[in-house]
Amino acid sequence: MLIRWYHGPITRQEAESRLRNEREGSYLIRNSESNRLDYSLSIKSSNGCVHLKIVTNHEGRFILGQCSQPFASVPKMIQYYTLNKLPIKGAEHMSLTFPVGY
Repeated sequence: MLIRWYHGPITRQEAESRLRNEREGSYLIRNSESNRLDYSLSIKSSNGCVHLKIVTNHEGRFILGQCSQPFASVPKMIQYYTLNKLPIKGAEHMSLTFPVGY
């Protein structure tokens, strides 16, 4: 399965550059800079870019930020948040609308 929104090990600055001219709700997933085993969701907002860490819990499930429900995989998480609003303060009005391909 080809996952267009996964950009691999790019920096936060590179993610912002790729999202700069995109519409609000555009997003991509990249490897976290602080821990290569984790991921980051970068999403374009009306005020620039928001970066949210995706971590795995002790059961190996994926959690967005610190307060989302756990998901079996990152693609399942992305699918859920294309249909539902993000549970993050400052981004609660947003959902993942436009995947940015690499």
